[in-house]
Amino acid sequence: MGFFDLFKKKKHGSDVIKIVVTENSVTKAGEGYNRLRDNILFMNADGNAKVIQVESSLAHEGKTTIICNLAVSLGFTDKKVCIVDLDFRRPRVHRAFGISKDVGISEYLMGSVEKEKAIKHTKYKNVDIVTRGAKVYNPSLLLISDKFKDFMAGLKENYDYVLIDCAPVLQVSDYIHISKVSDGILFVAAYGIATKAQVADAVNELKKNDIKILGSVFSMYDSKHDEGYGRYGKYYYYNSYSKIYTADETDEEDSKDIKPAKAD
Repeated sequence: MGFFDLFKKKKHGSDVIKIVVTENSVTKAGEGYNRLRDNILFMNADGNAKVIQVESSLAHEGKTTIICNLAVSLGFTDKKVCIVDLDFRRPRVHRAFGISKDVGISEYLMGSVEKEKAIKHTKYKNVDIVTRGAKVYNPSLLLISDKFKDFMAGLKENYDYVLIDCAPVLQVSDYIHISKVSDGILFVAAYGIATKAQVADAVNELKKNDIKILGSVFSMYDSKHDEGYGRYGKYYYYNSYSKIYTADETDEEDSKDIKPAKAD
């Protein structure tokens, strides 16, 4: 699968995640996600690409927006989809669906809730999500557990697609453990954020760990800056990917601002 240009660059640092895919109308943005959906359906014709891990080199490259719209688009084709938010430091999936992140995979893996409580229904057809839940300061301990592997195996059995939102490759090493339960990676590269060298470094890290790359998505392309296309944009937001990837202050407010979703 090649690059897909899905949406224009948004203001850096924005946490607005919009679902633009609709069932009965077609927009330019929605058509891009539908095209990506159709390629994934074709790629998974043999059933070997059901659990897809979505990665990028750095933060703010659009992973969460892509994963949420892709899930909704797949749901409209009568495919059962579950999104699992495994970005333990900056969970964002719940925001797209207006659902609280409280009570999620953290609670299940730590034994405080049953699996059914960790899976939440959304208002979109055939789309469920598993939010992060409580903060975890050493997620690697959860990701290497047999309980996590069994949980993901159960999702794979019960859903047509399991889409995993993950932290950036060059900033957090969680992707190594998550790859053990996924069928491969959908790699996101954003215009004007990741440099060619950073994308190459991220891809090399994935290959070094024998992680299969299923395809790639080129996001946030701005046609006003065509001259920068060949090197992922003229301006970069990161001079180094050694910047620590940690939770931000908005993480604390989510449980106050968003009411828990009701089961359908």
